[in-house]
Amino acid sequence: MTHVTSSQAQEQLSDWTVVDGRLEISVRAKDFVQAIEFVNRFTNLAEAQNHHPDFDIRYNTIRMRVVSHDVGGLTDRDIQFATAVNVLIEEMGLKRQPEKITRSHVVLASANVEAIKPFWQAIFDFKAAQDDEFLIDRSDVLPPIRFRHVAHAPVSEGQENATAAPGNVHFEVFVPSSIAKNRLQAALEAGGKLLSDANATDQWELADQDGNRVLLRTDQ
Repeated sequence: MTHVTSSQAQEQLSDWTVVDGRLEISVRAKDFVQAIEFVNRFTNLAEAQNHHPDFDIRYNTIRMRVVSHDVGGLTDRDIQFATAVNVLIEEMGLKRQPEKITRSHVVLASANVEAIKPFWQAIFDFKAAQDDEFLIDRSDVLPPIRFRHVAHAPVSEGQENATAAPGNVHFEVFVPSSIAKNRLQAALEAGGKLLSDANATDQWELADQDGNRVLLRTDQ
């Protein structure tokens, strides 16, 4: 196994797009049946190579992401798999959709990053990335949260003084009702402030120490 840089991967696979250190592609089939056929055929490739992509299917559109999860980056295994998928795309006459490839990050600016980071990790139940620079979704579905240190963001001295005024960012986080109370408690223990529990059976409003708000909801 050989590590590959993002620029090397992009140079070798011009039909793919390197996003966040992963190879991504979006293709469109003529209908749902052909989309499922494509999934079945690249599943056989994945099993044969013992290298498995992440993918999402929406009717006749399939989006795929390829990375060597065990080493946390791109390797020659990803190049080999993507090259085989390219052949399959051509054989099936699928339409490439590079304009569909995008990935967003949430960036929170604060003078007190270390104080607010545990709150956001708790409310989303994210995990810290290996370099600890940002928080990532355990299922790699939601966008990662990055933190940017700024010198003049509003900072509260302690939990009891956390501002109740609207901050720069508002989120709504939906969770199953069975885990809502545990998620709420974890966010409070991580430095969050409860602003409202007027609808405590299905939603709670919280804020971090900079006043950025989140509405925790179950949508019962």
